[in-house]
Amino acid sequence: MEWKPDQKKAATRLILCGGVAATLYAAAVKLPALEEYRPWLEEHKLEAGAVTAAALFGLSLLVLPLPEAGGGEDEEADDFCDGYTPVE
Repeated sequence: MEWKPDQKKAATRLILCGGVAATLYAAAVKLPALEEYRPWLEEHKLEAGAVTAAALFGLSLLVLPLPEAGGGEDEEADDFCDGYTPVE
């Protein structure tokens, strides 16, 4: 399977968000402010990480959207007669 450039960018962004989510989870387990939620966090590691990664991925798409496929430049290139003046 060959990856398209936009798929590579989305996959890379998702992997980075997963790594940041894992780092945030490791820090959250040690915070004294989250002491009352620690049993739930330890019991639901995967769910907490997945929700955090999804939230980070969504925020990253809002801040830095992925480029659109095609870019819109191909539509302009289809007009071959642009700039042509007929000679009579």
